[in-house]
Amino acid sequence: MSQLDWMIVAGYLLLSVTLGVWFSRRALRSVDDYFVSGRSFPWWLAGVSMVATAFAIDTPLGIVGLVAGDGIPGVWFAWSFVLGGAGTLGAFLFSAMLRRSRIITTAELIELRYSGPQAAALRGFKGIYFGVFANAITLGWIIKAVWTLSEVVVPGMDRDLLMATLLLFTLVYTAMSGLWGIAATDFIQFVIGSIGSFLLAYYAWEHIGGIGEVVEGFKLKYGAEDAVMRLSFLPKYGTSFFVTFVVFITFRWWGNPPPAITQRIIASKGEKEASMATLFFAFLAFGFNYWPMIFAAMVSLVAFPDASSPEVGYAMLLTRLLPTGFLGLMMASLMAAFMSTVDTHINYGASYMVNDIYRRFVVRNASEKHYVRASQVCTVIMLLVAVFVAYNLDSVASAWYYMSMITAGYGVVVVVRWFWWRVNAWAEIAALATSGLTSTLLSPKFAKALGYWDAIPHIRWQYRFLIVVGVCTVSWVTVCLFTKPDDEAHLVAFCKKVKPYPTFWGPIRKRYPEIEWRENFGLAVALWLVGALGVYAFCFGMGSLMFLKWVQASFLFLIAGTIAFGIRRLWNP
Repeated sequence: MSQLDWMIVAGYLLLSVTLGVWFSRRALRSVDDYFVSGRSFPWWLAGVSMVATAFAIDTPLGIVGLVAGDGIPGVWFAWSFVLGGAGTLGAFLFSAMLRRSRIITTAELIELRYSGPQAAALRGFKGIYFGVFANAITLGWIIKAVWTLSEVVVPGMDRDLLMATLLLFTLVYTAMSGLWGIAATDFIQFVIGSIGSFLLAYYAWEHIGGIGEVVEGFKLKYGAEDAVMRLSFLPKYGTSFFVTFVVFITFRWWGNPPPAITQRIIASKGEKEASMATLFFAFLAFGFNYWPMIFAAMVSLVAFPDASSPEVGYAMLLTRLLPTGFLGLMMASLMAAFMSTVDTHINYGASYMVNDIYRRFVVRNASEKHYVRASQVCTVIMLLVAVFVAYNLDSVASAWYYMSMITAGYGVVVVVRWFWWRVNAWAEIAALATSGLTSTLLSPKFAKALGYWDAIPHIRWQYRFLIVVGVCTVSWVTVCLFTKPDDEAHLVAFCKKVKPYPTFWGPIRKRYPEIEWRENFGLAVALWLVGALGVYAFCFGMGSLMFLKWVQASFLFLIAGTIAFGIRRLWNP
């Protein structure tokens, strides 16, 4: 990197801190202001903030790993979530209810939905597990991705010093300004990140000579037949990845919106803004953002076949192709991707620590000022835990697969709890316990460590995933049916507040017809599925443009536009 490149990077870092200082007064008024911005985001800001948070520095490295393993179909690891809480399921079925709940964290939802000491215990556990442990793993693999890139882009530089500098700048504006400053910097980071991503794709195109050369390179690298499968949008029936694909689109996407998305939903101005923000995120993140990274990944595999790893090959694109100034802009965009994810994760991790552990179980009646200061302290603690985890992670890809496996099946119960009155806290406890235990026992690394790997069948990831889902589902349904339902008054209070769909609320619906039950469940389900089709049409329309298939792209964009127009006319949450 040249002096100009470093000046661009330094300018970006100073801008981030300046925005943090600007919004600090507004953020420090209350815990609500600090963690959910006083619930006042417009839909476009909430949506862009979601996209910036989802696009982390590990994202392009994860994409290149998926493309290296299974070609473009491997990206269904991410595309499957279009159907879930982070996609159209969240937009049409969950966002309005989450906004009405007025929670700060998803762990807080536990005691809103369930009653009894078991609900309190589950809330505390989820505050620690999802807010701290799982969150630290996510941050850990993001930090590891920075180390991978820095070894190639700035060789010889102390990577720990680089990491400490980036984290210090991120910590300063995050601790000072909470979600207000995060959203403002997210908007800038989204613009810079998008420019950097497309710049790299442009120079990769110029370097390789266009998509035709990439196709030829894949044929030479993998063989003609295998190359066709790797460059298709859908996996071919009979291939090893096809079963994984089926698992992704049937079981893996189940779940409420992820915590970072949920935080923006509940920070939105109202129910309609929350729904629109989630749908906007689905189109932009899944349909638009991935394709420049996919193309750059494809070029790196062809241009640098002897790289020590696919991730290193991607990093080599930066140093070999980008001219002075543009490399600095690209590094600023990657730092933006890194910081926009880290700021959110340490902020919402702190929200779990304060809202679901400290304020709920330790200090219960302090002032707002006290809890805001505690939030700032917990922001620092969350970051320190994440750095510790980063030093103990093997790779980005292994972390992705580990996190998807350990909660396999649990997503089903957290969806069903909104629609079936009989689900209780014991059912969620059973789902978490059996999912974590079964996935750990079937883990090759765990089995090898304890010496029983050779004594059990060597089951591939997708089949282990199905086993965990099956065991988890049977366990929580059984526990649900053999334990007492939640207190009726508590269920009524929940329904009055979030106004769920009356489907499967049985006796509560019959005894309390005066509750403003949410109608049009059938329309919401139809829009969920049709909306997903629209996102996929837009997504593969972008992919068709990349392959210069103009007619196919136009047809897919027409489908996406028609669906978007229909949704605009029909949907009013």
